[in-house]
Amino acid sequence: MKKKLLICLAMLVCILGLTACGQEMTENSFTTKDQAKQAGEATCEQLAALQQMLAMYGVSMSEYVEMSGGNPEDAALDIAAMNSWIDASEEFGSFVSVLGDETEVTITEDKADIRVKIQGDKVYKDNKQRTATVEIVVTEKGYESITVSTDYDMSELMTKAALNTLLGMGTVFLVLILISLLISCFNFIPKIQEKFRKKPVQAESTSAPVKAEPAAAAVEETDDTELIAVIAAAIAASEGAASADGYVVRSIIRR
Repeated sequence: MKKKLLICLAMLVCILGLTACGQEMTENSFTTKDQAKQAGEATCEQLAALQQMLAMYGVSMSEYVEMSGGNPEDAALDIAAMNSWIDASEEFGSFVSVLGDETEVTITEDKADIRVKIQGDKVYKDNKQRTATVEIVVTEKGYESITVSTDYDMSELMTKAALNTLLGMGTVFLVLILISLLISCFNFIPKIQEKFRKKPVQAESTSAPVKAEPAAAAVEETDDTELIAVIAAAIAASEGAASADGYVVRSIIRR
């Protein structure tokens, strides 16, 4: 329990130390390069220590600010700086030390730009350890921004530039190929339309020979002739005539 309490107190000290850097500074606090250099290198060490403590508890910077009773909006600069540090640490690894000889400070009337070079433990080609640059901008009101970026050598930069170029050109050519394929498909559209238009005509031509109307008419005529003969013969028999030649049936009404 005492150990956890000591860890919490140590984290709180780091938080307060980092936040104090964001408080309003006096005129002489960043007017000299030595003071700006010391402030920038101290900030890098505080960020490294804070990262280890956040990893120990498995929480993010914003979550820890809320756990410690702070307001994430007031600590926006600290949260952004810590997130930038954590993202860059995926490339340079764990913090080893500050390369003080390579720290650069540029001071103007109202601003101090500090570039601190730090050493990581991640090794890449030729057994070189990866480095990163922490860019800190300080004004009269305090820290304005803190960003961390991994350093790459010329061969790595050229490789990334070549890959980006190939990716961009490949995407453009792929889109052009798709457009050309779509345009070539326009030649087949009229042919497909003609096929759909011809199908109903063929159906009509195939169904045209099959017609039963004349046969039905012929059947009706033969039926009427036989019926007329039967009716005339019946009338002649009822009248006592020898034949039905004198009788004419003009119309038959069916009901």
